[in-house]
Amino acid sequence: MATLLKDLYSIDFLTELAQAINRVEPTFSEQQFINDCLVPNWADLKLMERRDQITVSLHQQLPADFSAAATILRQIGPQFHGLAAIVLPNYVATYGLADWDTSMATLALLTQYSSAEFAIRPFLVKYPEATSAQMVAWSYSQQVDQRRLASEGMRPRLPWGIRLQQFVADPQPVMPVLTRLLNDSEVYVQKSVANNLNDISKDHPQLVLDFCQQHWNESETGNWVLQRGLRTLFKQGQPEVLQLLGYQPTAAEQLTTAKLTVRQKKAALETASEFNYQLQATGAKTVVPLYLGYRIHYVRQNGQTSAKDFFIKRLNLKPGQLYQGQFKIKWQQLTTRKLYAGDHLVELLVNTEPTATIQINLTI
Repeated sequence: MATLLKDLYSIDFLTELAQAINRVEPTFSEQQFINDCLVPNWADLKLMERRDQITVSLHQQLPADFSAAATILRQIGPQFHGLAAIVLPNYVATYGLADWDTSMATLALLTQYSSAEFAIRPFLVKYPEATSAQMVAWSYSQQVDQRRLASEGMRPRLPWGIRLQQFVADPQPVMPVLTRLLNDSEVYVQKSVANNLNDISKDHPQLVLDFCQQHWNESETGNWVLQRGLRTLFKQGQPEVLQLLGYQPTAAEQLTTAKLTVRQKKAALETASEFNYQLQATGAKTVVPLYLGYRIHYVRQNGQTSAKDFFIKRLNLKPGQLYQGQFKIKWQQLTTRKLYAGDHLVELLVNTEPTATIQINLTI
């Protein structure tokens, strides 16, 4: 049986955390802390709910003076790594909002061992100018985790984090950080910049497109980041985005053949459908760069459908060339998507444009 994410906060973790604090602050009671954490509904609490319960329980015994409590957090911080350790930055976000200077110094250290991407957000809301300036400063840091925090913490739509409505409305304060980190040497940072751009593109597509056009071909690293940042706009088939990435929106018109076939047009839950596709370019002299994908129109509970795109591959189709390939769709229930019976339309995408379709009747 797979370990649940919330079980990162186990009795072993609580014990280890309590013992670490006790070595610094002998009055801290391990047993009381564990008892305070294990509320009657502990087993039902999700990951972030357990994090918050642990934060409250820490506050029961740590010094009331935040500066003194933060000193303890900085002393034990290097002993805790990974996702579970976000409970320490969460303490800062919960009880340190009135002490900006101490909080920034504490988060700067703690983010090196876990991440302060969630904890920095309340400070961006309460102190937007000062905290945005701090993020710009961290974007110049020699410490990779601080540079990554500068981008990840300012993402307008960070999953699990509070939505930064000020940046949803106006992302301009974020752009200096993304400009600085666009060509960062660490993939860890590059992915964050790309995800930040993708977040912004959902509300300000033209701003992101202008940014990408401005910085395109500065470096291979930058192009990789920009391409990932444009993924939502690319899937929408926006012509300027396709052209920037080297794909012609009208590429399907340069094909003499675009076929999609499947052996069985019926499928049951926990089975898979194997699709074959066939593409052939015209005899024109130009090579046709293609971004191949497929789109499934999933049937929802209300009988309506919602579409999701999937990537197959990139290829260059030479004049007159015939290309054949396959892809497989597994019909299985996921925690992120529930399947319902009905006719599911599957489309073969060439540079995001549907070129061939098949309907699969799914039974549950």
